[in-house]
Amino acid sequence: MSNHLIERNLPSWKINDATKVNEFTTCPRKYFYSYVLGWRSGIPSNHLVFGTSWHIAMEYLLTHDYSINSVIKAHEEFLSDYRKTFGPETDELFWPKTPDNALIALNAYAKQFAEDLKNWEPLYTEIAGKININDEQILHFRMDSIMKHRFKEKVKSIEHKTGSMSYNWELQWPLSMQNGTYSHVLYCLFPTETVEGVTFRGSIFKKSKKGWEQLLNRQPLTVQPPYEFVEFPARKSPEQMNTWLWNTQLHLDQIAFNFELLGDCREDEEVLYAFPLYSTSCTKYFGCEFLDFCQAWQNPLQRCFEPPLGFIEEHWDPSAKPAKKVFEIGETKDEPTT
Repeated sequence: MSNHLIERNLPSWKINDATKVNEFTTCPRKYFYSYVLGWRSGIPSNHLVFGTSWHIAMEYLLTHDYSINSVIKAHEEFLSDYRKTFGPETDELFWPKTPDNALIALNAYAKQFAEDLKNWEPLYTEIAGKININDEQILHFRMDSIMKHRFKEKVKSIEHKTGSMSYNWELQWPLSMQNGTYSHVLYCLFPTETVEGVTFRGSIFKKSKKGWEQLLNRQPLTVQPPYEFVEFPARKSPEQMNTWLWNTQLHLDQIAFNFELLGDCREDEEVLYAFPLYSTSCTKYFGCEFLDFCQAWQNPLQRCFEPPLGFIEEHWDPSAKPAKKVFEIGETKDEPTT
């Protein structure tokens, strides 16, 4: 490996979660740029910041109630976090994901899911930790909530997402790494028969200019609502979890193997043999930010002494972020370390 990477040997390289594993399975070279080098665009993502702030608002509603007063307070929490990154002058640039539209959507969300807290109580929110996959492999995780049914011996997780389109939205969750990881946590913490699995709940902000304008001006809606809430209960049976467990062990082995390969790679070689290129991520969502590098650099070790212009170095470590509840879960359903 090039000397500057050998000397660094960052602790975050040994930490994997559902996000990092999913990135590796999509494109190992993107994983290399994102999580080995830690390169990120220097321009904050509105989608990411808005989604994080929305999570904060959702957590407030879950831990209080869905009344109008709680909606107002939840929006204040949202706004406080969002304005740390984006000022009011940027709102028009990022429409429809704006604080004003967030207030409208929060009010509609509270009405649609008003029965949530009548049947379910939050055991934990803003959860983090790590869990054994086997004797040697560990996966880190962060979850929005663990909910307990008030009248039945049932538990589940509600995970909040934001998006711009609901078409086929639910298809991404049944086989996702995130669903498998959260389900694994639930099965390790609670008796198998009580686990209802993970419910993914999406808040969709549509690009319906007329709809948002009518609501902002308190006019009657003459079009479909510009927001939509979609929900998908993605329960995985114990048999399905065996498939997830095998795949996850394989992915973690492959990540470790590529780090070993990287140790044998040199800057003077024509090609970087570790973390190979996959083309599936090149046009995914808004396109890959590393596409130009992959086309121009056959061996990134010759160029990765510092981030390129427009990029910063920031290493993702899910264990470093604050959480309200932290679990360290072993292989058995013994009392977890918290």
